[in-house]
Amino acid sequence: MKNLIKTGFTVVVIMVLNACSIQEAPDPTTGGGAITITAQTVEKQNITNVPGTKTILSGNETHWVTGTDKIGIFSPQAKATEGGNPEENPARNLSFTAQTSAKSSNFTGTMYWGADANHNFYAYYPYNSEYAGDQAEVPISLPSVQNQSEAGNTDHLGALDFLVATPLTVAKNGAVNLAFNHVFSMIEFQIVGSGNLTQVRLRGVNPLAFNSGIIDLTQTPASGTPYTITKESTSKSVTLNLDSPVALSGSAVNICMMVLPGVQSQMTISLIFDNNWKELAKNAPTGGFERGKKYEISLDSDSGSAGWNSTLTDQRDAKTYSTVVVGRQVWMAENLAYLPEVSTDESSTESRYYVYGYTGTDVNTAEATDYYSTYGVLYNWPAAMNGAASSSSNPSGVQGVCPTGWHLPSIDEWTELETYLTYNGFNYDGTIGGIVGLKIAKAMAADSGWTPSEETGAVGNSDYYAFINKSGFSALPGGSRISGLVGSEGNWWSTCEDSSSHASGRLLFYDYSYISVVSTPKEDGFSVRCLRD
Repeated sequence: MKNLIKTGFTVVVIMVLNACSIQEAPDPTTGGGAITITAQTVEKQNITNVPGTKTILSGNETHWVTGTDKIGIFSPQAKATEGGNPEENPARNLSFTAQTSAKSSNFTGTMYWGADANHNFYAYYPYNSEYAGDQAEVPISLPSVQNQSEAGNTDHLGALDFLVATPLTVAKNGAVNLAFNHVFSMIEFQIVGSGNLTQVRLRGVNPLAFNSGIIDLTQTPASGTPYTITKESTSKSVTLNLDSPVALSGSAVNICMMVLPGVQSQMTISLIFDNNWKELAKNAPTGGFERGKKYEISLDSDSGSAGWNSTLTDQRDAKTYSTVVVGRQVWMAENLAYLPEVSTDESSTESRYYVYGYTGTDVNTAEATDYYSTYGVLYNWPAAMNGAASSSSNPSGVQGVCPTGWHLPSIDEWTELETYLTYNGFNYDGTIGGIVGLKIAKAMAADSGWTPSEETGAVGNSDYYAFINKSGFSALPGGSRISGLVGSEGNWWSTCEDSSSHASGRLLFYDYSYISVVSTPKEDGFSVRCLRD
């Protein structure tokens, strides 16, 4: 993939189009012409900053990689085969390959002129060999989860940096000069501090990524204006995972991601390092992110720097929750306690909110109970989902009843939590992380929220329960609205629907040595744990 380094922001590609094909060098006898591909320039602009941070804008230069980088070219008037015709076999998504690893490169491929008429040319990068359509519906995506191998390495950006050529009309046998434009924006985080960094996340108020979409190569947006893209499964956050932890110090490390251009009135930056999580609110660039530009954000991650926090505050009711990092996930370390109303009846289709043991309808009275202060609220599945459709994805993409920036986990996300605890934190020989001698006691104190066994006086036999709580997850057994079992059983909803009447959740019982997947009626009341987007 093409490499990106700091300096100019220019791409130059040289190709030649003659009477029969695109060749490596000009052929004056047939009227061939050079194709020059250039990208947008970058201009500096001022950014409003929060204390302890700064943002500056600079450019970067795109280099092609020989034999690897390919562009796709369309020309409805040209032919893909010499003996065909444009109506039956037009030049559609033909592949051309870079011949030099440099800012300038020859590209090779084959295309044939059609009739004696003007030819329109459209092109894009990176090449999609599976696409068989025309230039009006080219597939495009920008994943919300991106991966960087190590600090300062930009190899991952080549596949993310989608380029589109400005449409061009050329007379037959004439010179062809294509100008490629970057569709997305690039952000480089320059981070100092201490600890081992494993993840950086950026969240906005508008979409920053999307799972799939379509772009029309025939459009010519004004300078700085985003391309129109038909998008599906958008995400308001982008997460950059580091394949290996990066040790922070007084010298800045560089972490890069690609995002959608557009207005963002507010941004939130999150870091994960040494199993800790912290977050910083930040003003977005005036006018938002512009396509084809790179934004540098300098951060000091040390706890003494202004603006950082490591708790979750729900703006709906001002309640603050502790959080815990488990692998690359950030979970609420408490059951959700958001209570817009108290329900006394049940429903499998309408939202219902319960505080176990309370039979009235007054929110303030319900919130004054011991159950509420310890275990939070029980939600039926419609309330937990808040009108969203079932999802088995990881991440689920369902905010549900969770606060902004957090979501209801899918079964796969619960499984990721369990898998990490099983294989990275807890070994069934009783050691933590394979370190012999660090035993996990099965017996937990009664004030942990769990009911001790009548036979042993301990909290059952649950090694898994013990470790989940040692990890900081603090699994609180709020029981369920139908079965009760408060103190003996913890139940949490997922986003996965099993049938028109049932949905999946997770069950942790006081004397089980594992966590179960359960299918339960949607009208039942389960606890909710939210997961950071």
